[in-house]
Amino acid sequence: MQAAASSQCARARPALQRQLPARPHPPRCRRSVAARAAAAAGKPSEPAALAAFKAAHPANLEECLSLLKTAATTKAVDPEIVEGALVWLEQNTAAGPAGGGVQSVDGSWRLVFSTSTGLRFFQYIPVKEDLVIDTASKAISLESELGPFRFVIGGAISGWRPESGELDFQFSAVDILLFGNKIWTVNPATKPKTYSFYFVGGRISAARSSAGGLSLLLK
Repeated sequence: MQAAASSQCARARPALQRQLPARPHPPRCRRSVAARAAAAAGKPSEPAALAAFKAAHPANLEECLSLLKTAATTKAVDPEIVEGALVWLEQNTAAGPAGGGVQSVDGSWRLVFSTSTGLRFFQYIPVKEDLVIDTASKAISLESELGPFRFVIGGAISGWRPESGELDFQFSAVDILLFGNKIWTVNPATKPKTYSFYFVGGRISAARSSAGGLSLLLK
């Protein structure tokens, strides 16, 4: 009797397995894809910031650039208005075939403002931080100072597309200097990044990071 029952169970198991639905992909994978899509679309604060900029200033290129130049040199413009101006500028003068692209981003650029953080009082970069770009040698570095310390985050440029203003790069090493002398080097695990420069003119530039944030830089 037991042998007969075991045989019947064995025959029934494949049929039961065929009836079971396939397991869905783990929710974590779907959230990861959604997170990347949200980053590409920009920060949630951008619509309100754009509305605030339009309400406070005439929405034209001359006014927008004048405001951003003032923000870059004085850090006296309300951060929400600066974010709104950067969004407006991106929407109206984005680099590309229609806009003529970006001829060069080479040089040392002071990072003045960034929406990588949602905390308004930290969006003006509180320390000296320079992004140094050399597309000819494919070298890039982020150099900052804090008291007697200097931090140089170095890396390589993997792609530069002037027609779209896209700069692909990856940092690979951090040099820590004290009073000008290197005291430590760290090689952290990093991910590739892309800065999409959508405006470069005069002493200022504006770019969107592949993480979703907007940056204002001063030469």
